[in-house]
Amino acid sequence: MNDEKIEHLLELLQAEENNDINTMISHFELITNSLMTLAQSLFENKETIKYHQKEIESKFFRFGFANFSLINLMKGNEFSINNSQLKIVDIFSLNSITRMQIESFLIIYYLFFDNVDELTFNFRYDIYKLHGLIKQLNFEIKTDIPEKEIQLKKMEDEKVKTILSIKDSNIYINANQKEKDTFLNPKFAKLIKSEILFEKSGINNIGINKIWQLYSNHAHSEHIGDRQYNSYRMNDFKESNASLIININTMLSARLIIFLINSFSSIRTKYIEISEKERTHIEMWGKIGNN
Repeated sequence: MNDEKIEHLLELLQAEENNDINTMISHFELITNSLMTLAQSLFENKETIKYHQKEIESKFFRFGFANFSLINLMKGNEFSINNSQLKIVDIFSLNSITRMQIESFLIIYYLFFDNVDELTFNFRYDIYKLHGLIKQLNFEIKTDIPEKEIQLKKMEDEKVKTILSIKDSNIYINANQKEKDTFLNPKFAKLIKSEILFEKSGINNIGINKIWQLYSNHAHSEHIGDRQYNSYRMNDFKESNASLIININTMLSARLIIFLINSFSSIRTKYIEISEKERTHIEMWGKIGNN
């Protein structure tokens, strides 16, 4: 390990030990920038994308955009109440977005990086796509814009094409009738439960599955969220809660980068070109909890 790498590790560990939120945010931003840069290089280098990887660009960029939203929220919201200027970190929105990021991580892993064969990946993608098309076609559209019928026709055609692709799969052909009915009218976007994906992706080793369950109370506006609000209010919204948010999202982002590096040759090439500091942070955060 060279001196520069040791220096970056010490900076990272010192920020954690001192609960230095500003430095931790800057480290999170560094990894988020790396995520966006590496994802973009995938397309700049015209890497061949497989059928089931069609949504990989949008998934990674949406994940990165949400990270930047988290970063802005962590810096605090400034507003005025009764002529008093306040600056408060909206921990509740941070919790809800983090819940969303955990969900995004799981679906990205499920569609692109799980340890399954390409036949399974393709079938998963078709089910995922069909689930979305069915839901969208069931929305009641009241506008009479001329493009509406064209868009509906396009979605119907895509639905038919996706169903045919599902029926052509050996997974469908070898399924029993009950399973076939479920495949053609999926209730969920994923064929396996989130709890299994926590295990397979390794993030249950760092307790993110428990955080996911807790943060659902914020996303669903349940009573635990009310109790936490009262606790935060009594303690003046201490920043220790923000450090957990930063660490969770930093770990998820670093793991996604490592998945990219391991899956695409152009990403591996680009990774060598980024700074030593970026690589040190990615490797440290991305390997936390690995056996």
